[in-house]
Amino acid sequence: MSTLGQQLKQLRNDKKLSQPEFAEQAGIEQSYLSKLENDKSIPSNEIFRSLLIALDLSIDKFMEPLVSSHDKARLIQIPDVEQWYKNKTVKNSATQRKFIYLAMFLISIGCALFYSGYKNDVFNENFYEYKSFGVVRADEPQDIFENWRDYTLFIPGKSNASKEGRYEMQVRRKELYKLMGEYVGKSFVEKVEGGKRVYLLVKMEPHTIEHMGNSWLEFLGLFAAVFGLVLSVLQPRLTSCQ
Repeated sequence: MSTLGQQLKQLRNDKKLSQPEFAEQAGIEQSYLSKLENDKSIPSNEIFRSLLIALDLSIDKFMEPLVSSHDKARLIQIPDVEQWYKNKTVKNSATQRKFIYLAMFLISIGCALFYSGYKNDVFNENFYEYKSFGVVRADEPQDIFENWRDYTLFIPGKSNASKEGRYEMQVRRKELYKLMGEYVGKSFVEKVEGGKRVYLLVKMEPHTIEHMGNSWLEFLGLFAAVFGLVLSVLQPRLTSCQ
């Protein structure tokens, strides 16, 4: 952490100027410049501005190494420097608030994403399995494939109706399965070419099929929340460097 005098001397040397040369450019006495560089005097606001002009520097560049200087009590005796510190404080406070808001947002959105992935709110992982045995014709009862014996056993004039019915059901039997994202009852009907298909619920407990989308939501949520926590911890150090 430099003092004003050390900073002034360093910048003069960087420009490869002797004390007399620099004093002449700044419009001050060499003896007075020597006092400034040895921190035995503090310049007036007008002289401070002259020094900046001679160095061809803005106040921001000049003060950059002096942000956390232990010489601040002396530095703020220069009005321009005092105002610079005030502006810096205001700017740091605004930056600090932005970091805090960003950290809060990341933590909040991270928790929401993780919870959504954990609860499968976006990508469903629970499916109900339904089974259809075949196409039911328009003039047939919906349970023809399950209870065909009840409808063929006593057909007048056909002594072997049960045998014929068994054969017909075997030929027509073409099972299909559907996984539904939600419970739609013990059965549902779907119109198809040649009639309809009756889908029956296989079992009440849903199948669980993992979806990578939920894993990604959990990962992104955890990453965002952790990043927000880290940001909230590091924000004092980050804003002090602004």
